[in-house]
Amino acid sequence: MAYNLHIQRKDEDHPITLEEWMNYIKQDNELEPTDHIEITLPNGMTMGISGEGMAVWKTTVEDEEMQVTFTFMEGEISAGHSNEDQIEKMKKIASKLKAIVVGDEGEEYK
Repeated sequence: MAYNLHIQRKDEDHPITLEEWMNYIKQDNELEPTDHIEITLPNGMTMGISGEGMAVWKTTVEDEEMQVTFTFMEGEISAGHSNEDQIEKMKKIASKLKAIVVGDEGEEYK
């Protein structure tokens, strides 16, 4: 099962809004907004996800291209965890949104 990281505010009464997230995506030239993504599963089948508030971060790690999809739902931004570069990217986003990065088990990434 995949492990996810989430960008969220400590103050649950003031969650991140979709408008805040979309405005952030527009100013971050490393993120590409999208409303549809497709992934290939290990069995070769393709699964598509559509929705508002998604963005793709494309980067290179150790000469290998990497793509991370961020999704927005219920006041938080989430992505499957892959490596330390992704954690650092998420911490930068969280800082701009006055938020924190937490794992599925509630641990905070500082």
